[in-house]
Formats: sequence, C-alpha cells, structure tokens
Amino acid sequence: MTELEACLVLQHLSGIGWQRSQKLLMHFRSAIAIFKASAKEWQTVPGLGEYACKGLATWEKAYPKAKQQRKLLEKYQVQHLKFGTEDYPLPLSYCSDAPILLFYQGTTKFKDRKIISVVGTRQNTPHGKAFCEELIRCLRPYNPIICSGLARGIDIIAHRAAVKEGLETVACLAHGLDFIYPKEHSSTAKNLVTKGALLTDFLPETEFHRVNFPTRNRLIAGMAHATVVIESGVQGGSINTANLAHQYGRELFAVPGRYSDHKSQGCHQLIVQQKAQLLSDPQQLVTALGWEKDSRPKSVQKTLFIQLSQEEKKVVEGLQQRSKTHLDALALEVGQKISKTAAMLMELEMKGVVRVLPGKYYELI
Repeated sequence: MTELEACLVLQHLSGIGWQRSQKLLMHFRSAIAIFKASAKEWQTVPGLGEYACKGLATWEKAYPKAKQQRKLLEKYQVQHLKFGTEDYPLPLSYCSDAPILLFYQGTTKFKDRKIISVVGTRQNTPHGKAFCEELIRCLRPYNPIICSGLARGIDIIAHRAAVKEGLETVACLAHGLDFIYPKEHSSTAKNLVTKGALLTDFLPETEFHRVNFPTRNRLIAGMAHATVVIESGVQGGSINTANLAHQYGRELFAVPGRYSDHKSQGCHQLIVQQKAQLLSDPQQLVTALGWEKDSRPKSVQKTLFIQLSQEEKKVVEGLQQRSKTHLDALALEVGQKISKTAAMLMELEMKGVVRVLPGKYYELI
C-alpha cells in the first residue's frame, strides 16, 4: 500500500470524515502507519470514538477501491497534496473541514506564499470588472497567489487579470480534473496549468452536481489569507464563500457599490454585519494586511526582564526567527491551535513583548 492509497482508503471508511482523518494523520504521522496500528492504538487517539474505530477495522475492504482510484489519478496525470505536508496550503490546514487530499494540476507551490481569494457575481458590471483588474494590478508587487473558482463573471476576470499581470492563479473546482466547467473557460484553465494550478478534492470521473459548489467554496475561503468580494447579491456562491471565510477567522473585504444596485447588496450586507471590511481602494487591502515594508527597529532585550512561561518562550523564539509572522504560521511552528496561540499573543502584548500588525501578523517589540 502506498501513502496515497492509504489516504484514499480513509475517505471510504464509515465514521471517518474530514476532522477524524486529520486527527489520525496528525497522531500517526502517516496514513500507512494508521493501518499498521492496532485497534488498541486507534482507541488512544483523542476524539476518535468507538464507531470510527470500527470503521477503521474494515479498511481492507476499501483497499481495492483505493487502488482503482490511484490508477485513475495516474490516468489523468493528477498530482496530489497531502494534509500536514509543507506543500499543502498552510491556511487551509487550520480548517476543521480541510480535505486530507487535494488533487492538483499545475506548477504553483504554496509554501511561504501569500494567497488572496477574489470572488463575486457571475453577472458583473463594468465597474466590478474595472475594480477587479485594478486590484490585481495593485497586488502585483507583492506577488500573491490569486485564488478563485473559474466561474463566469468576477472569478474568470480575476484569473485572467492575474495571468496578464504575471501572477500565479489557482482555480478551485467543484468537480474532478478530467473536464472543465463552464466549457468556455477551458482555454483559460489550460493556461492555468502552466501559470498556476487547478485544485479540487473531487476525484476524476466524479459525477458533476451543482450541489458541489459549497464544497468547492470552502477551499477558496480556507486556503486564502484574505478574501475579497467584488459585487454580490445577498445570496449565492460569493456570499457562501464570504461567510465561510468569516467562520474561519480570515480577513474579509467587500467592495461597495451604489445603494440601488442589487449586485452590490451582498457586499453592503457583509459590511453592515461587520463581517467584512469596506474596500473602496485596492491599496487599502495592502495596508490592512501589513504587506507594506516596516523598517522599525526590533528589540528583543526587553523579554529578558519579563517572566515568561515555557509556552510563551516558545512563541517568542518563533517570532525571533523573522521580522513578522502571521498567526497561522506561528501556531503551526509552535504546534498549537490558533485559538491558544492567539490567547498567548494577547498575553504577550499586554506584557509589552509583542505588537499586533494589520492582517493578524505579529512582531517582537
């Protein structure tokens, strides 16, 4: 059994969903090790439960199907990214519903990269198109990956603007990588394979259903450090993606429009509900995320005279390695949940050891 096949087996077992698959991988360090372990060892995994352990015991029945799927991936020359590896998009790994396998065609590498998702209505106005293109142009000096869903309207405008500006762009799909929807975007999708990537957690030859779109949207929201909504009604895929980004605790921005324009009512609603920051100028995004260079001198001597716990020292040591660090990256480095790391950073801020920067970045004082 290969590591890929072991991951595929996990996806067929009763009682083993996204969250339990993550727990198992983090506990045993590899999917193969999960199935080499005994039932007694499975029971030691926190939060797994008896029903899930019974499902794991049936893994041999799922193995033939996993081998078939591995051959299917080879047939369509589909690569994969595994949860917990450095190739897997770091922000997505903090989502409880992140898949343990992402299927992938392209050249983009996600390690240590800024990622911005851009979504919006399928029936955009000229104003929406112009703002989207200006936003991508403004982001060019910071070389982020631009992520969207390859849909008509704002999505495809964002992908094409990114390619025009020489930025890598990733399309998250609601189906397998054996075809493209909508068909008229096939040439753009082919371009993305050489100048970005196509990404999904659906296997090739999976029957396509529109109900897959929310599953796709969680990838768009989860893999990005920030999501920008450009024109949206009060319902639809863009609002679904925005709400997911808000639930994940990510930065969310909405572009306002005329009060009478129903295509902007969703953006206005996000702003009024204080889920999203108002974005009227693309440069505001750069400022809010703290991407502008900060030349303030750093001093870590102050921490020598402050009593810190061992866990706090670990956080400080992580911050000493670089000028500033995003909360997600720091939590992964110190091996803690984001919520716990955020609470510790708040304590360190009160002690005068760290300062908070826009976009959930932190640095030592």
